[in-house]
Amino acid sequence: MRWDVSIKLRWRKAILLFACMSAAIAPATHAQADTQVALIGLAMPLSTPRGQALRDAALQGIEDANKRNIVVDGKKIVFKLFEVDDKNDNNHAALGAQTMVNAQVIGVVGHLSTDASLIGARIYNKAGIPLVSPTATARAFTQQGYANVFQLLGHTEITTDHLVRVATQTIGAKRIMVVDNDTELGYSLANSFTRKLREKGLQVVARASVNQKTSDFNGVLSQAQQAGADMIFLAAIVPQAMAFAQRLQQRDPALTLLLAGGAVNYNFPGSSDEYGSNTWIVVHGLPEEKLRGFKALKAAYSAKFKTNLIPQSLFTYDCVGVLAEAVRQSNSLDPAKLITALHRLHYAGVSGPVSFDAEGSLREPNYSLYRVEQDHWTAVQTFP
Repeated sequence: MRWDVSIKLRWRKAILLFACMSAAIAPATHAQADTQVALIGLAMPLSTPRGQALRDAALQGIEDANKRNIVVDGKKIVFKLFEVDDKNDNNHAALGAQTMVNAQVIGVVGHLSTDASLIGARIYNKAGIPLVSPTATARAFTQQGYANVFQLLGHTEITTDHLVRVATQTIGAKRIMVVDNDTELGYSLANSFTRKLREKGLQVVARASVNQKTSDFNGVLSQAQQAGADMIFLAAIVPQAMAFAQRLQQRDPALTLLLAGGAVNYNFPGSSDEYGSNTWIVVHGLPEEKLRGFKALKAAYSAKFKTNLIPQSLFTYDCVGVLAEAVRQSNSLDPAKLITALHRLHYAGVSGPVSFDAEGSLREPNYSLYRVEQDHWTAVQTFP
C-alpha cells in the first residue's frame, strides 16, 4: 500500500512539473503586430551529455532558422525552442509529449530512443503534430500507419544490409555472436542482422539479450568464449556499449566488436574513449570532411556552446531546419499543413539531402564505417 501511494505521489509531481513547464510558455503563435512566435519542441534526456549536445544543436538550428526571415501571412516568424526533459524514460516521454501538445508546438524534434519515440508518436499523431526524429532508427517507427512521423536517418533494414557487408566482407568474421539490449531498436537490429546472415548461409554461433541498464556482461562474454565466436555484434547505445567494450577488453581483447550508430561515444571521432582497437562502428551519415556547410556550422556552434558537435547533432540541427522549411513552403504554422509539406520536401541539410518516402523514412541515407586506431576513430569507407 505504501509503495502504491509513493508511486501515485511521484506521478502527481511529474504531472505538476510538466504542467508548470507548459504554463510557463505562451501559446505557439503569438507576438507583436509584425511578428509571430512559433514553438518547436525538443524532447531529449537533457541531464545527459548527449541530450545537452542535441539541445545545443537544436538551439543553433533555431538561431539559423530565424536568420532566414521566414514570413507567413505578412508576419515574420520567430522560432523558439520548447524543451522537455523526457529522461529517455517511457513514462516521462508520454508526459512530455502531452506537454508539447498543451504548449501548442508546431512540430517536435525527438525523442532519443526508438521506444520513447514510439510512445510519443501516438500522442503527436492524435494531436496532428509532426514528429521528426534525429535518432530513432527502428523500422517500426515509420510503419505504424501515422502520416506525422519522419526519420532523418536510415532505418533498421538499410542499416543491417551494411552491417552484414562489414561483418562478412570487411572484417571477415566466420563465427558471429549477436547481442541486443532488450529495446525495440536493439531487438530489431539484432534480429534483422541475424536473419540476413543466415540467408547468406553464415553461422551465428550464439544469440543473447541483456537488460539495457545492466553492467554485468560476464555471462554473455562467457557464452561468446564457449561458442568460439570471433566477432560480437552488439546492438546497444552509450553508455552501456562502452561499458561492454571495456569489459570485453579486459576478458578477450582479441575478439572483434561491431557496433551501430547509437553506440557513438561523446568524443567521437577524436577519441575512442573506452573502445578498444578491435572495435568497428557503422555510423549514420558521412564523415564531417565530406559535408557541405559543416565547417561553417562548427565555427558558429563552437563560438556559443561548450558541448561537442557529435554525429547526432547534425541530424538534430537539420530536424529544426526541415520544420522551418516546411513553414516556409506551406506559408503556414498549421501542423497539418506542415505534415503535408514535409512529405513533399527536398531539403539540403548539413547532414545531407533530406526527402522522405511515403512512410516518412529518409530516402537514400548515407553511412560511414569507422574503426579504432591509436585511441581514435578512423574512417574506413562510406555507403552506399
